[in-house]
Amino acid sequence: MTSQTIIIDLTSYWHAGGGRGAGSVYDAVVHRDRDGLPVLPGRHLKGLLRDACARAEAWGWAGFTPGVTATLFGETPETVTDRPPKPGCLRVGDATLPEDLARWLATEGRGYLPHLFRGLYGTAVEHETGTAREHSLRGMEVTVPLTLTARIEPIPGRQAPEDWPQRIEAALCLIDAVGAHRSRGLGRAHLRLEERP
Repeated sequence: MTSQTIIIDLTSYWHAGGGRGAGSVYDAVVHRDRDGLPVLPGRHLKGLLRDACARAEAWGWAGFTPGVTATLFGETPETVTDRPPKPGCLRVGDATLPEDLARWLATEGRGYLPHLFRGLYGTAVEHETGTAREHSLRGMEVTVPLTLTARIEPIPGRQAPEDWPQRIEAALCLIDAVGAHRSRGLGRAHLRLEERP
C-alpha cells in the first residue's frame, strides 16, 4: 500500500509548542526543526486524526465500523484494563514545509526565517475594575499562515485495512484547526489527502 500525504493549508496564525519559553519575551515558543523551521509534530496530528475518526465512528458514518479507529491508531489505555493496549497500523509523520521551500530557507533564504514568526500577547482583566490584572501579561510565539505536508503510511508488519485512505480522507472534514489554542481562533486550517508513490 502506498503512503499518503496530508496537505495542511493554514489560514491563520498557529502555535505548535515544544513546552519551552524564551525568558521574558515569550512564555511559549513554537516547535522547530534543527534548521529553525516550524514543525507540527506527528503525534499531535495523529491525535487529531484519531479524534476525527472516533467521532465519525460514534456517529455511524459509512465505512466507520465499530473498532476501526482502534485498528488504525491503536487502542487507548482507558478502553483496555486487563492487558496492554494494541498498537494501530498507521504511522503519521511530522508536518513540515514543502521540501524545496524548506531547503531554500535552511540555506540561502535564512534571512527570511524571522518573518515566519510573530508574537501574540494577552493579559487577564479584573472583572470588577476592567483593568489588567497585575503580573498577568503572557506572550506566545506563533507562526504565520503557510502550507505543511505530513506523510501517513501503514506500519510494516501490521495489517492495515485496504480502504484506510478513504477513511482518513472522509474524517479530515472534522478537523478545522491544528496546534494549541484552537478554541481561541488559532490554527485554522483546511486538510486534504494526496496519494504519493
